Amino acid sequence: MPNDYDKILRENLDALLPFIARKLLGLDLSRTETLKDKIQVTLEREGDYFKKVLHENPSHDYGLHWEFQTNDEDMRGRNLLYYGLFFQKYKIPLRQIVVFLGNDTPRLIKQNILELKGLRLEFEVIHLREMPKEIFLNSNVPEEVVLAILCDFGADQPEHVIRIILQNLMKIMGRVPRLQKYQRQLHVLSRLRKLHPISLKEIKAMPIHYDIETDELYLAGLEKGVEQHQHETVVRLLKDGRFADDEIAEFAGVTVEYVRQVRVEMNLFQ
Repeated sequence: MPNDYDKILRENLDALLPFIARKLLGLDLSRTETLKDKIQVTLEREGDYFKKVLHENPSHDYGLHWEFQTNDEDMRGRNLLYYGLFFQKYKIPLRQIVVFLGNDTPRLIKQNILELKGLRLEFEVIHLREMPKEIFLNSNVPEEVVLAILCDFGADQPEHVIRIILQNLMKIMGRVPRLQKYQRQLHVLSRLRKLHPISLKEIKAMPIHYDIETDELYLAGLEKGVEQHQHETVVRLLKDGRFADDEIAEFAGVTVEYVRQVRVEMNLFQ
């Protein structure tokens, strides 16, 4: 995630990772070690999150790699590269987990097994939109309650779900300033589902809320800058002529359809 808005999103999601891992995968991340060295590949692209999971018996230790994705793309080649680089550096197994946050029904990203002669790679894919909201909504842990915004709402309207999330957070936290931290997490995550206007309205209706107007303008400005940067990256790589559309889409963080649209527009004006 190479831009400022994604950095904000990643900071919020990183704080929620142990709760996703425990609730959906049964992983205990109470004993982990931060890996100081970054695993970087072409164009300075980094893996979202690397940790070393520790055990009483060090021979059971392994690496944990998370990727947050909003675009439906085939992750097998990239994860193979990450696994190879990670193993070369740390000499321990790597467990890879992709969390899909997009609104569309995923197809490519669900291809989680790569089999080649003499090699087999398998990783896990979590599509939060397929998880019932109740998995997190009824928790007594505020970090888990916030995650309900990314799950399946069932027959409930978004307004109702967001209101229940906020009410449950109020019950857990009480009317204290700490509630503002989770309101902000909820609002940032709600942008992934384009529900931020509703979360804005519901948060403002609460007796305690953070300065959401300033935050909303800041995030909106970042998104605009990100879109401009992505567009310029696509144009530059198309002019270069050495990259396929899917490679450009991956480098710029956009869809292949967007790259093709820009290609057509460039041809029209030449």
